[in-house]
Amino acid sequence: ILHRSGVSPRRTASNVAGSSGVSKRVERITYNTHAVIAEAIDAGGSTLQDFRGVEGDDSLGYFPHNFGAYGREGQMCTKSDCTGEIRRIVQSNRSTFYCPSCQN
Repeated sequence: ILHRSGVSPRRTASNVAGSSGVSKRVERITYNTHAVIAEAIDAGGSTLQDFRGVEGDDSLGYFPHNFGAYGREGQMCTKSDCTGEIRRIVQSNRSTFYCPSCQN
């Protein structure tokens, strides 16, 4: 969502919102959150490891094929107008992937 929105994961929430409370960044994040949820549901979810599906089967979701940054460390950014390289940082002991060129 942040990758699609062009927002750095290093930004604090107050910096994303800006002094007025609602900024272009907030609008992009809101729009892309709705879009990503709808796309993920259509693709069967975003399973990152084995699990039992709601039908009791071992089916996997296919939304990870649409990830723009997650798990792509060292690869080129997927945005057509960007020539940056995806980087990995650790925040609260969790991996975060982002493009420093188009996410600011």
